[in-house]
Amino acid sequence: MKDKHCISATEMLPSEQEAYDICVAAPPPPADGLLASEPVLQAPAGDSMGVAFAVNGLSVGFAEVSESPGMEGATRFLSEGFPRVVPDDRILRVRMEGLKPGTRHWYRVGAARLAHPIGYWSKLGDIAWSAVHSFVTPGPGAPSRFAVFGDTHADIPRMARATAKYRELGVPLVVWNGDVLPSKIDDRESLVRHFIDIPDNAGYAADTPILFNCGNHDYRGDWAGKLGDAMMPRPPCEIAGRHPALDRNFAVRMGEIALIGLDTGEDKPDDHVANAGITAFSRHRQLQAAWLEDALSSKEIAEAPFAVAIVHIPLFDPDPDANPGTVLVNYAQWQKECADLWRPALERHGVGLVVAGHTHRYRFDPPAPGRPWAQLVCGGAGDNTFQTLAVGDVENGELVVRVHDTDSGAIAAVHRFKPRECGGK
Repeated sequence: MKDKHCISATEMLPSEQEAYDICVAAPPPPADGLLASEPVLQAPAGDSMGVAFAVNGLSVGFAEVSESPGMEGATRFLSEGFPRVVPDDRILRVRMEGLKPGTRHWYRVGAARLAHPIGYWSKLGDIAWSAVHSFVTPGPGAPSRFAVFGDTHADIPRMARATAKYRELGVPLVVWNGDVLPSKIDDRESLVRHFIDIPDNAGYAADTPILFNCGNHDYRGDWAGKLGDAMMPRPPCEIAGRHPALDRNFAVRMGEIALIGLDTGEDKPDDHVANAGITAFSRHRQLQAAWLEDALSSKEIAEAPFAVAIVHIPLFDPDPDANPGTVLVNYAQWQKECADLWRPALERHGVGLVVAGHTHRYRFDPPAPGRPWAQLVCGGAGDNTFQTLAVGDVENGELVVRVHDTDSGAIAAVHRFKPRECGGK
């Protein structure tokens, strides 16, 4: 069979023939030492899955995916860049598309250097491939399980214990609920070190897709705007027409559970001097109110018997003196603006549980008059708390959320929730 890149000598100009001969004769660039990390599955959807991985040199990336563990009939996808793939020297990102919802898929990632033997003519090098891993796509047919952790603040040992626990439990999807950095994103290598090639956490998301929810610290620093280099936004096809700026909000089904991701933003008002007048989080929250109504009204989400909203900064605090994030002193302990904007949709659609973080303390707020949803606040980095991994399962018609203390290995609490009234319609 004729090589698809070949044309006959009679079809070539002399200069083309010379370039072709040089390009074909040139040795392909080697792949030795090119892969620098395990793959990090992220931004999952029913029919697609993102993956990012670190490399040690300028290269282009690939992912191959199959419904067979032997990778028979695998489909190959190229790293990001359209209409031409964009090489990168540290992080490559690939989105695998056309997948089946609620289905296990097997995949591997690869990277190859490019050579330019003559002029602009390119030659692809040998491909360095990872091991084969697997994942389950979200969807109504997926397992009714999820987990949430966050506020890791570069505490590598604590993060390792949390990731080891959800892998041990076989959780098919995890929400990383923000505040990954110790303070701010200072440079591109911070993105590699804290999100992709994390010390002592190799493979933390190689078989467990991550839904990433920004915390306030993830918006800080000169390189915060490049967060998407490491943690991919939602694909454009998943963003409703009137919400193009909301590329990190998510609404996905894991079996009987709908997971809704909302971004509370900074813990200080936009006019706080620390923000230098360059933020618009108030507008961002307003846009999410319209997005939330649309997301909760969509057929797949509305039919889920259980709905869980996930935010970084809590939407309620039992202390009447707790900072609501609307004053120009100190920092928010809860987010009143978000609560006021989002509460109507949460209540109208029967969302029964809000999972939050930020305070670095585990806390459970049961439903109360005027607030029909419960709130689970997960703990995180800090001397007087434990790293929380909240794991939700549907058991005997209830959503059961077990709060794991991953520092001690104990289960700190168990909370149970009935199906919402609007579920199943």
